[in-house]
Amino acid sequence: MKKDRLRLRLRLRKKLKNIFFTSTLTLACLFSSSLAQTPQDIPVEPAKSVMKIEVNDGLLSVEISDAEFGNVIKEIAEKAKFKAEISSDVALKKISTTFKNIEVERGVRRLLTIMKEKDFTISYNTAGLIDKLEIYGGGVISRPVGNPQKNPARQQRPFQQRVTPPSPLPPPTTLPQ
Repeated sequence: MKKDRLRLRLRLRKKLKNIFFTSTLTLACLFSSSLAQTPQDIPVEPAKSVMKIEVNDGLLSVEISDAEFGNVIKEIAEKAKFKAEISSDVALKKISTTFKNIEVERGVRRLLTIMKEKDFTISYNTAGLIDKLEIYGGGVISRPVGNPQKNPARQQRPFQQRVTPPSPLPPPTTLPQ
């Protein structure tokens, strides 16, 4: 009888161990699968474009996120009252940055630096403010509609070697010894 009880206890322990092990394993699998979702299961929202541009008293404040560079420059040009022409390949690039209350020219240069654009021209008016911004970027410049070019392309003169004029002083003379 004692042997039967002992066997019964051992069987019960084995069953309890098996139940505990399987339930622990099941819980671990459920918990890990809920944490480790595959990238296909997670919904991804496209980045939202933010473009807040203010020009007050010659100071530029910008908060842009994933905005097209061409739209940013056109908006700044409109608010700061200067003309802007930008090549189509540069205009489509995306930019994200934020800064507040800096001079318009410095802000425009900062944006060009962020975009790593080195091929541009800034023209100024008599007051020293930006009159026109042209960004070339190696592509075709998109010109505003209905705004013909004021200055037709100029031809360069061929290079001429500069001739030094004769000196107004007579050549130095040597004294006899």
